[in-house]
Amino acid sequence: MCAKIFNVRNYDETIEFSTILELYNKLSKHLNPAAVEITEEYASALLSSNPNLQQNSLIFGKDQDDILGFASIIQLPFYKNEWFALYGMELEYLNSELPGELIKEILNLGKKNNIPELYIQTTGELSASFDDTLEKLGFKPIHYYFSLILDDFDLFNPPEIPKGIVIHITEEFDDFNSIVSVVNEAFKDSFLWAEIRPRKWKKQHEALKKNHIMEYAVAYDGNKVVGFCNSYFNPNQELIGTINPLGVLPSYHHRGIGSALFASRVEFLRDKGCQKVNLPVDAKNERALKLYEKFGFYQQRNLTTKTYQLI
Repeated sequence: MCAKIFNVRNYDETIEFSTILELYNKLSKHLNPAAVEITEEYASALLSSNPNLQQNSLIFGKDQDDILGFASIIQLPFYKNEWFALYGMELEYLNSELPGELIKEILNLGKKNNIPELYIQTTGELSASFDDTLEKLGFKPIHYYFSLILDDFDLFNPPEIPKGIVIHITEEFDDFNSIVSVVNEAFKDSFLWAEIRPRKWKKQHEALKKNHIMEYAVAYDGNKVVGFCNSYFNPNQELIGTINPLGVLPSYHHRGIGSALFASRVEFLRDKGCQKVNLPVDAKNERALKLYEKFGFYQQRNLTTKTYQLI
């Protein structure tokens, strides 16, 4: 019955990439208003190491001309070599059979390509149609990312900068080798984290800066970079700031460096007029959760991102 309602066809060169990107952004912003909008340039930077999308993407519609949804399997930066599902759809079909069809075809794509490990992520309560299908197929979440929000700046009390540490604030930063070294070391034990290369990091950040106001905070011990925190927001959308990532070398933990970096980014976003500050955090990272809660951030339970392993 479902197969008669939605036709499935391969993605090909007759379909503009902007069309499926629009579907992705539409669903992403609906599920999480604080989600960062993906531009074509930023998507190109994210997907530059992936195989041809046309071979791993499907288009869904009621006939051969319309496009109501899409499903792809890709390898994402910052994650190990496992594959993730990428999907989007018209919002009016969220409560139809389409979410279930997307998931089933994602599974088929993984099996067809002999993918050893395939993951799919859903976000928040509005993903119920996807979660219900996954639950019925026997899948359970294996990991959670929390979305933390600060919307009462009166709760925020900035700490002092640790003695012997200097924090530089800048909109431009060229020493990507040092930054990436800190981030890779800080996140090496995180969920499926894969070491990222400086060139890749630089390309992604340059693309993100095209439509975001961005400012970095970098912590130095002498000439050595020991911590890093990024903050940004899109001035053309609802003013919700994002802080991500925050990383400090493990050998410099428990000295207040992370708190000082983080505080500077909250102040920046507040001064720019952001009404809220959003940040993602690994649910298992208790140290980070305690730090953020200390500054008045609270968990948006209806925006929790769940990860399921399909293969």
